[in-house]
Amino acid sequence: MASNIRVIKRLSSIAVVTICLSLVIAAAAVAAIPQIVSLSGIVESERAPIEMRPLAIRSSIYSSDGELVTFLSEEENRQIIDLENIPQDVITTILASEDANFYEHNGISLRGMARAGLKDLIEGGIAEGGSTITQQLIKNAVLSAEQSGERKGQEILLAMQLETEWTKDQILERYLNTVYFGSGAYGVEAAAETYWGYEGAEDLTMCDATLLAAMIPNPTQYDPTRFQDEARNRRSVVINRLLSVGKMTDTEAEDCRTSPLPVQRQKPVDTQPTNYFTEEVLQLLLKDPTFLGGESQQERFDMVYEQGLKIFTTLDPVAQAAAEEAQENFVPRNAEGYTAALVSVDSHTGAVRAVVGGPGFREEKFNIATQGAQQPGSTMKTFVLAALFESGYVPTDTVRADSPCTFRTPGGENYTVRSAGGSGRQTIASVTRSSYNCPFLRLGQVIGNDTVIDTTRRLGISNIPDEAAAFVSLPLGVLDLIPLEVAGAYASFPNDGEFNKPWFIERIEDAQGNTIYEHEPNPSKAISANSARLITEILRQNVTREAGNGTGRRAQVVLEDGTEHVVAGKTGTTNDNVSAWFAGYTDYLTTVVWVGHPDGNLTVNPASLNRDAYNVPEYCCISRAEGGLAAAPIFDYYMEIVHEGLEPRPFAQAENLQGRRSQFLQTAEEITRFCDGVIEGQEAPIPGQSVDLDGDGINDCLVPRSVPEPEGPVIEEPPVDGGVGAPPTVPATTTATTSPTTGATPAPTAAPTTAAPTTPAPTTIPPAGPTLLVTAPAPTIVPSSASTLPPLLFEPLVPFGVE
Repeated sequence: MASNIRVIKRLSSIAVVTICLSLVIAAAAVAAIPQIVSLSGIVESERAPIEMRPLAIRSSIYSSDGELVTFLSEEENRQIIDLENIPQDVITTILASEDANFYEHNGISLRGMARAGLKDLIEGGIAEGGSTITQQLIKNAVLSAEQSGERKGQEILLAMQLETEWTKDQILERYLNTVYFGSGAYGVEAAAETYWGYEGAEDLTMCDATLLAAMIPNPTQYDPTRFQDEARNRRSVVINRLLSVGKMTDTEAEDCRTSPLPVQRQKPVDTQPTNYFTEEVLQLLLKDPTFLGGESQQERFDMVYEQGLKIFTTLDPVAQAAAEEAQENFVPRNAEGYTAALVSVDSHTGAVRAVVGGPGFREEKFNIATQGAQQPGSTMKTFVLAALFESGYVPTDTVRADSPCTFRTPGGENYTVRSAGGSGRQTIASVTRSSYNCPFLRLGQVIGNDTVIDTTRRLGISNIPDEAAAFVSLPLGVLDLIPLEVAGAYASFPNDGEFNKPWFIERIEDAQGNTIYEHEPNPSKAISANSARLITEILRQNVTREAGNGTGRRAQVVLEDGTEHVVAGKTGTTNDNVSAWFAGYTDYLTTVVWVGHPDGNLTVNPASLNRDAYNVPEYCCISRAEGGLAAAPIFDYYMEIVHEGLEPRPFAQAENLQGRRSQFLQTAEEITRFCDGVIEGQEAPIPGQSVDLDGDGINDCLVPRSVPEPEGPVIEEPPVDGGVGAPPTVPATTTATTSPTTGATPAPTAAPTTAAPTTPAPTTIPPAGPTLLVTAPAPTIVPSSASTLPPLLFEPLVPFGVE
């Protein structure tokens, strides 16, 4: 037994001697490295300077008031910070834990390498690196994390070289901005935000620093938000180290041991877009070379996620929060998928202040407000007004308002639109406020749809092609438009006809603070100031209802203290209540609201909306999804919030039109003759209504005024926006809507309905089919007996047949 013990002791001694001899040889080899380098012909003066990989620095997005909104970073969330802005306690703690002799050595530590070598021998492999901070920096910024003898040799040589090229402070600063602390946080600045929610590293304490130092060897294993016990034990090792080198007192050590660890990540802001506005900004940066240049989207991606850009935007945080609140209040998430979109721009600059593109950014990234073209319905009629007024017509000019209306197509088919309301001859102003459909079909033919398209393009609507002029239904909004572009177009009206393309980015700076992009205003004259003011006056009356027949009264912006802002706007509703719009403005903001389904082909079920929000006195009630019922209240709710504290501003007045004689606008084939006497077989004909006498499907004459006008049913308020929405376009696979070829009857007393159309594919023109001729004949003008017009007093009704 005793002999066995002696053998064991002797073997142990031999092992110790062997280990010590190995360490001596290793130390000698390390000490000889400079000589080996010299012998190899690698002279310091001939070496190329060390080039480190660029640090991926996150970019920042700011609101219009300069407040940080969010960061943009991918795998590496990093913000560079100067060494002088890092607390000394943090520097002391990390140096004591990682490299106590940092300011004395030349890049490598023989003692550390010997300690690591001993552990490697015991473990039978590379168990500990023994690396200095300089070596760690070389590994992270020049080489890789590979563990091999060859890579270790490169690390040692480069660390010694770096010490000759950089100062100690430069090396330490780069290291503290490079080192990984887990949870995507690179550098002490991001770590301070991620684990404690601090605004920056300057708020870190010594106890915080003991945790950071503890995490450096293995950020995943010692992540306090996942492994509390492991993180606490490792922190104690760091605290003991500080005690042993005299960098911490017993009292401080006890305080740090008992201080709570972070239990969850507490980033002050996310590192990706968090709402539709910031996502739109990101997409602009990546896709549009106007802002960052670059040959490819990948180049711009690298700039955004690696170069620490500062992006200053037009976002108004109050407006964005109000828009999200309004959307959620009226159209919350629902099983059917109905939603609302809102976009709001500065009325005089086009700067976008708020965007909501759907049910919620975290649930649905697709942005209806900026990408989702939808049929605008009667919102399009305002562009017809712009074309008319630019051509010399005025709001008091009159047009037939009766419905139904029938047009012969080139193929010999009859194209008929039936919609509620309208009779006699009414002013342009009146038919706009009532949003009648047939009058606008006639006005489109009077002015020419090509003229409407040209005017609409000048107002910033980009996706209406030339072929659209072939469709008589164009004035009723049957082709898809993007809400953002509609907002930009409508903003031209309070801006005296000056169009500003909506924009999101004010300025971009690089990481050094140099301006690399700045927005330059580029307004264009879309329509004359007087045309814009005439439109505004009509749309103002549409909201105030002072003329008695406006569809937008639910959009009145009246604050709780009684302050009333001057608002102008237009409703829009498509066939079968698929989409509901309201586009309106004050002198401050222009806002467009859309309610519908992203698929664009489902009738909105009011029961799926928040009826409690709609069923209040100022909005009551929503019985169907029309622009004036579903979209206008959202507009009002949002605008009341953002106009809080603002002084009401009136719109500029239009030119005094006294002396301008009213004109009756009609196409060359317009029916002008009256029927003789009572119409046989017709029930309750309405004076001024066109009827088909011979049964060929074409209306021949107008019901004379001598026929008694029966009492009709009361139309539920507010008036239906254009009846049942936009009239039918010509279906792609069926013939046009036609009137019966025989035995046609005039519209009954109750408002007739519109034949359901086939919805055209988004942003495309329906295939060739029976349509109206594009070329509108020159209008026949019938002067009114009125010789003068009071300033801006648009008479609501001119009985048909009275000039």
